[in-house]
Amino acid sequence: MGEAKKKQIFQDYLKEVDIIIADKSSASRRRLVKTLCDMGASRLRVHSVAHYQEAIELIDSKSPKFVLSDYSLKGGSGFDLFRHYREKFPDEKKSVLMLVTSNISQSAVAKAAEEDVDSFVIKPYTVQSLEKSFINTVVSKLHPTKYIQTIEAGKEKMFDADYEGALALFEQATELNKKPSLALFYHGQVKYLLDQAQEAEGDYKKGLEINSIHYKCQVGLYELFKKDGKLVEAYSVVRNIAKYFPANPERLKEVVHLAVKTKNYLDMEIYYDVFTELEERTDDVINYICSGLYVCGKYLFMEGESERARTNLEKLSISAAGTTKFLKAVVSLLVEHEIYEDAQKILPRFSNEKEDEFAYKVSSYLANNNDMDNPERIAKGQELFNNGLKDPQCLLFLIRALRAEGLDKKAQQYSEEAEYLFPDYFAKQSLAA
Repeated sequence: MGEAKKKQIFQDYLKEVDIIIADKSSASRRRLVKTLCDMGASRLRVHSVAHYQEAIELIDSKSPKFVLSDYSLKGGSGFDLFRHYREKFPDEKKSVLMLVTSNISQSAVAKAAEEDVDSFVIKPYTVQSLEKSFINTVVSKLHPTKYIQTIEAGKEKMFDADYEGALALFEQATELNKKPSLALFYHGQVKYLLDQAQEAEGDYKKGLEINSIHYKCQVGLYELFKKDGKLVEAYSVVRNIAKYFPANPERLKEVVHLAVKTKNYLDMEIYYDVFTELEERTDDVINYICSGLYVCGKYLFMEGESERARTNLEKLSISAAGTTKFLKAVVSLLVEHEIYEDAQKILPRFSNEKEDEFAYKVSSYLANNNDMDNPERIAKGQELFNNGLKDPQCLLFLIRALRAEGLDKKAQQYSEEAEYLFPDYFAKQSLAA
C-alpha cells in the first residue's frame, strides 16, 4: 500500500472519531493536539486531560476510537487506562490505543503488551515521527496482517468452543510471524481450557523464549501455576510482571499475598516502594501492604536485623493511616523486643475515636511499661483488666509484676485467667518475673 493511500485512510479515520489524549505534561498535550488537528482531526473531537480519572470519565462518556496515553499518568498508568477501555468496549475491533513512552525499557514493556497496546511512540519525538507512527498504527488496525487475522479467527472459534479449529488456526499463525508469542499464548489458552496443563505451560514458555516479558504469556503461566497450587512458581512469574509493568492496586495485592505465602518476606521492601508510587490507595491495598510489612518486620527480628525491622515497622505505622489494629500490632511487636522508645512514638498516631479506645489504652500501657515501677505496673494493669480491656501481653506484664512484689496468690489467679483466655499465647511464655 502506497504512502498516499495510507495517509488518506488515516485522514478519513480521523474525521469519524473522538480522540482522547492523556498526558501529565501540558506542553506535550498541546503538541499532540496540534499534530492531530494538523493531520485532519476536528478540534472539537480531540479531548486532552492530565489525570487518569479524567481520562476514564471521557472514555465512558465519549466512546472514543483513538486513545493516546502517556506511560505514567496522575492517578494511574496508560496500561490501566487501556485495560479499562478493553473492558468497557470488549467487541471494539477498530479502536487504536497508543502509548507514549520516555525510554527504551518502557517501549520494551509496550511491545510485550501485545493486544493491550496497539503501538507506542518514544519521547522525544518529532512531528514527522509522530505522523508516521499514527498513520502506520491506524492503517495496521484497519487492515490487519494475515497473522493478526488468523489469530482473530482462532479466537472466534475458541469463544465458540470449537477448540480443534482454534488450535489449527493458532498453529497456522505461528508460521506467519517470526515472533509469534501472541499466537503461542492463545494456543496455550486452548490447551488450558482442555485441561492440558503441561502443554499449555509449554506454549506459554515458548512465547516467553521469544519475548521474555510477554505480558499475556506471563499472565497465562501465572494463572496456570496458581490453579495447580504451585505458589513458588506463581510468585516468580507475578514478581516479574510487577517488576516490568506499571503498578496497579490489584496486582500489588496479589504479589504481596504470594510474597508472604511463599516466605519472600524481604521483597516487601520492594513492594512498599511500589505502594508509595500509587496515587490512590484503597483500604484493602493498605491492609495488604501493612500486613506484609508486619510479617517482614517480625521476620527481620528473628534474623537479628533489628534496625532493618524497625525501619519497616516505621513505614507500616505511617502507611496504616491511623488503622488501630496495625498500630497496636506494631507497638506489641516493638515492646516484645524491648524497643520502648519506638513504641512510644507510635502512640500519637492513634485516632481519638471511641471505638479505638481499647487499642490505644492497651498500646499505651505496653509502650510506657518500661517507665513504670511495679506498683504502677500492677495498678494500671489491673485497671485495664477490670475495665474489660484484656490483652495477653498486658496480662503477662501484670503477672510478672505481681510475682516480683511477692503477691504470688494474686499472680496465680491472674495466671489461671490468662491461660484460659489466651491458651496459645501463654503456652509459649514464662510467667516468672
